[in-house]
Amino acid sequence: MKQQLLLLLFCLLSSVSWAQEQDGDSLSWADAAKELQAGHYDEACSLYIDLSNHAISTFQEINSREVKDLRNEYSIDEVLLQRNLHQSRLLKLVWIAGAILVGLFIICFFYIRRQNKLLARSREELDRAKSLAEDSIRNKSLFLSNMSHEIKTPLNALSGFAEVLTMPGIDEGTRNQCNEIIQLNSELLLKLINDVIDISCLDIANMKFNIKPCEAVSLCRNVVKTLSSIKQTDAEILFETDLSSLELDTDIERLQQLLINLLVNATKFTKEGTITLRLEMADTGKAQFSVTDTGCGIPLEKQARIFERFEKLDEKAQGTGLGLSICQLIIKRLGGDIWIDSQYTQGSRFVFIHPLKQEVRL
Repeated sequence: MKQQLLLLLFCLLSSVSWAQEQDGDSLSWADAAKELQAGHYDEACSLYIDLSNHAISTFQEINSREVKDLRNEYSIDEVLLQRNLHQSRLLKLVWIAGAILVGLFIICFFYIRRQNKLLARSREELDRAKSLAEDSIRNKSLFLSNMSHEIKTPLNALSGFAEVLTMPGIDEGTRNQCNEIIQLNSELLLKLINDVIDISCLDIANMKFNIKPCEAVSLCRNVVKTLSSIKQTDAEILFETDLSSLELDTDIERLQQLLINLLVNATKFTKEGTITLRLEMADTGKAQFSVTDTGCGIPLEKQARIFERFEKLDEKAQGTGLGLSICQLIIKRLGGDIWIDSQYTQGSRFVFIHPLKQEVRL
């Protein structure tokens, strides 16, 4: 029984012999084996017990070192894990902060862009208002300049020739001549005042025109007949049309005023030759009027501004420079359009179209 116990102990201790070999104790194990073979069981048992205790302590030391190494590795892994978690949180915070900054940048970009657009629009409106104010000041200056000159001329004539009429001893011929001059300048002064009234009234958006049917052919004939009797030029005023009659909806007084303005304007610059008013149907199905003269014509560089207020072809010529502007306002309100024919070079030709029916009452 004692021998079997020793054999079992030998088997158990042989499993850890490698640890003792690491420490150089292989001779002790050999001595124990020799004692066992020699039959000295007590000595062999004592040696094996000592070797077993030594092996156990060696295993404990090895295990403690391994446990310590494992703990160290675990501590290192835990530190790495904590650092990775910290880095992950930091990276997440960086991404969130970056997204917020990008969002703020985008918001600021579109806000600044919108403000720039509003600022540009405000500048445009300011420039437009400034331009209108400058035009208004310019028109006011031109108006005062023109009116002071245009009104002074007929008033001086009226005053001078009225004084002549009061002088004793003048003959009947001189008296009649003075009356004619006074009458002519009175009509001129009245026309100047009417032009100013017209240009102010036509600017009112809610002004109503008196629209009713009008026979245009007879109206044109009457206008030409009237002007032919009072013209102050050697040019002949003619009316041409291939139409026997043409009825259209219009303001008769305004259309007559438009025609008279164009014809009178032509007489100022046509000393001889012909001034022709023509009525026909345009390709658009509207009535087309044209006034053609053989006068001095209008230079191309001035044609673009000829319809502006106070614009005069000849600064020395009588008039306010409002006639063509009034014509444009009238025909626009009647639903038509007016322009100067730049292709005509034998003088000047003004053309305007007028609808046959008014879709909306003015």
